This record gives sequence, C-alpha cells and structure tokens, in this order.
Amino acid sequence: MVIDHTQAGRAVVGRLRGLRAPAVSDDSDLLRMQRSGGRFIGLGLLTFTVVMIPVAIRCADLTAVWWTPVSLALIVVPAILLVLASFRPVPRGHEALMVLSALGYLLATLLWFVAWNGATNDPARWAVWMVQFPSVPSIGLVLVARARWAIAHLVTATLAVHAANQVGRFGEIRPVALLSAPLTMALSGVFLAVAIATMANVRLLDARRAEILASAATGAAEMAQEAERARFAAVIHDKVIASLLAVTPGRLDPRLANQAASTLDELDRSDDHDLGVVSATQFAERIRASAASVSDGVRSELFVHDRFVSYPADVVSALTESTGEAVRNWHRHAGGSARCVVGGDFGDAAVRVTITDDGVGFVPESVGPERYGIATGIRGRMASLPGGAAQIVSAPGRGTTVVVEWRRS
Repeated sequence: MVIDHTQAGRAVVGRLRGLRAPAVSDDSDLLRMQRSGGRFIGLGLLTFTVVMIPVAIRCADLTAVWWTPVSLALIVVPAILLVLASFRPVPRGHEALMVLSALGYLLATLLWFVAWNGATNDPARWAVWMVQFPSVPSIGLVLVARARWAIAHLVTATLAVHAANQVGRFGEIRPVALLSAPLTMALSGVFLAVAIATMANVRLLDARRAEILASAATGAAEMAQEAERARFAAVIHDKVIASLLAVTPGRLDPRLANQAASTLDELDRSDDHDLGVVSATQFAERIRASAASVSDGVRSELFVHDRFVSYPADVVSALTESTGEAVRNWHRHAGGSARCVVGGDFGDAAVRVTITDDGVGFVPESVGPERYGIATGIRGRMASLPGGAAQIVSAPGRGTTVVVEWRRS
C-alpha cells in the first residue's frame, strides 16, 4: 500500500542536486555577528574610500603614479570581498578576508614611503587619503577573535599613516604634530574595546546556550524518572499491597486473579504507552502530515508493506517529531529554491524515514550542542529510543540527507 506516493520526488532531487540556493540565516550568534560585522566593515571601508577619493586625486602628485591605484586596490578589493562573503549561504572565509583587509591597509601605508617623491602638500591639508580610518580594519580583526592582532594593528597602522601624513605635509616628521596619532588611537580604542567586549559576550552566550540546553535535557530526564518513580509508588500502594492484603486461605477468588493480572500490566506499562499502538497506515499518515505542516512543497514517498502491522506509540512519536524537525531545518536553512523529499519504508521489523534535500548543505561534524534541532531534536531523540538511530549526511553545496530509523527488538 502506498500513501501519497510521488514518483517524481527522487527525480526532482537528482535534477536539482547541483543547484545553489540563496542566502540563509545562521543559528550561531557568533556566526551572525561575524556575517553582519563583515558586511559593516566592508561597507565602511568602501564608504571611506569614496569620500576620500578627491583627497587621493589631489595628493597623487606626492608619490609615484603607481601608488594611488595600488593603494585603492589594497583597500577596495578586500572590502568588496567582505561584503560579498557576508551574503554567502555558508559563511566561510571571513577570518582570511579580515586579515587580508588589515594587511592591505598596512601595506598600502608602508608603500607610501617607498613611492614618495619628496614633494609636499599644503600643511593645512591631508597628504595621505587613508589617514582617517586606520581603526576600521582593526575592528574587523576583533570579529574573528584576533583581539591582540587588532590592538597591534591599530597602533602600527595609526602611527604609520600619521607619520606618512606628516612627511607629506611638512617633508619631515614633527613630534608635536604627530601627537594626533595617540589621540586617534585613544578615540579608536573606545570602539575597539566595545567590539572586544561585544564579541566576548556573544561567545559566552553561545557557550551558555549549549549549557542551558544540556541542563534542560538533563532536567527533563530527571523529571521523567521522578514521575515514573511516583507512578510505581502509587501502583504499589494502591494495587500491589491491596492485592496482597486481599489474599486469604482457601479457594482462589477469580476477581483477585484478575486484579493481580491488571496490577502486573500496570507495572509493565510506561507513560509513553498510554496511547497504545498505532497502525502502519496511521503512522505513514502522521509522517506525511508532519512534513506537510511545514511546507506544501514537500514531496512524500511512503510505502507500507502491511497495513495490519502496528508500532508502539513512543516509536511513532519519536520518528514523527524527528522527521518534522528535519523538514523544518530544510525549510529554514536549505535555501528558497531547495527541494525536499520525505521517503518512508514501514515494515514489520523496522521503520526507516529519509528526508533528502538539494539545498546548500553544511558540515555535520561542525554542529555544536547549541544547535538544539540537530543535537536534541533528531540525534538525541532517536538515541533515547530503544532500537532507534539517526544519521545525517551533508556537505556544503551538496544538500542534506537525514535518516531516522527504528528496529523492533
């Protein structure tokens, strides 16, 4: 028996496997901060460059002809790459681009001394077009956990660019005029300190979130154990002891035998079995409904071998909820053009549900415990189910396959 069987499902995934989807959000606060921060740094560098282009043109005669275009390239190219990287579906390369941007600024400043031809500018005007923003690449280094590098870069770049500006204005470095460099470092240091504190708090929040989720899972398990102990105590008090006290010498009372059998059944029962069992047809329908509740675009291929087979309610609940979590992950993270197919095989000895998409993919090994949906909603839930198992196969740009299955003991 086939429930909502769609033959085109696997074909769709196969045809669309190589497609790239648009940008999606990150679950980690740190990654979100690096993404938005990289965009801010890149746009800031580009804005400063556009504003200072008249200065660059006016001061071009102080250096060799190659320095102005080279300095513009060293600042602008990393900035553009930072902005583009912030829109990538899978955030990668932020650290290298931040370091490249910082080194580009420093290299452009040092090359000014090589390119200087000995001429001077009006002392009342700037001689180096980059003198106004040495702290912007430094803040970028903070975003990628390079606080010490950021401080060193701020001091070195500020001193170098202010020294170049003094040489371009006066033909020499004047100590009194160079006092503007410490003032710039002090003002920029305030923003640098704020960035350092912000990133430290973001990392702490990510770490705390993982701890809170782990603590919540432990607490839930302890509550479940306590509830089971309380149920056993109630059964022993209300039924076991009552049955024992009802035993009297002589002929066995059939009502007492029935009461004893009922008591044994009550002791064997767990809370998850209160709902009894679920047929294979109902199981497949719940899987289909769980996927469809997330998106009408999900295709289902669910095959039931025997509609008279039934499964424990806790098995049905675990696989249905894990499937829903996997489909929700596809809907949130795979990208707007990604397709999803839910396949299911409902046999007597085992049940296997596969959720496949052709989205942006990710590296499963990089997923930390703070990712509640994967760590707890899928892996943790199936690991706690006797006979249950979960497998996640994915790679950047190659889509994702989640397999949840249960085997009857």
